[in-house]
Amino acid sequence: MHFKVFPLKKLVRLEYMGKSKTKKKFLTRKRLLAMGVPLVLIPGILFTQRIGGLKILTETTNYYASQTVFPKTGVVAGVEDGDTFQLTNGTTVRLLAVNAPDRGEKGYEEAGRALGKLISGRKIWLEYDRYQDDKFGRPLAWVWIGCESTPRFTPAGYMKKSKNSSQEGLRENPAGCKEGKLVNEELVKQSAVELKFYSDRGEMKYQARLGD
Repeated sequence: MHFKVFPLKKLVRLEYMGKSKTKKKFLTRKRLLAMGVPLVLIPGILFTQRIGGLKILTETTNYYASQTVFPKTGVVAGVEDGDTFQLTNGTTVRLLAVNAPDRGEKGYEEAGRALGKLISGRKIWLEYDRYQDDKFGRPLAWVWIGCESTPRFTPAGYMKKSKNSSQEGLRENPAGCKEGKLVNEELVKQSAVELKFYSDRGEMKYQARLGD
């Protein structure tokens, strides 16, 4: 018997254990992270695991296929600060590769206004990269506005050759968004945010483009 884990599709497979005497091997947060499961998905998996008589078997999958967790597009409901915003469906998104001043720091209000001016109330498109969520479980994304049609993004894992090495970065706008703007980049141009890259991590899609 198979069960679906709401709201994910093809993320985990659940099988009825019945009264088997086989010792259960439970998944932990640490093990799931080691498997590459996005942090935002882990609470739901652990909760499902606690249901009596079920065993979770992880499968190789594309986590980004779940548009509930990683939406491809949406309308911005509001801005939290200079690098974080919320969609009308309730999803909170964090911009990749940039860092805005925190509350109480110089430039905090200016950064929030800059982001709000770019995206508040607008339709946006979200492009994902090799690092999919942050320590708070928020999806991390490159955010596009003003696209002439539905953008055709490269896969989220496009850049990854190994854990800390990458393909050559992207410099051109994706097909379908040649006339659009990359919000992360626009904020850097306005000096509203700072670039945020980690030397011990693999390169991201537009890292070279923003770093020039």
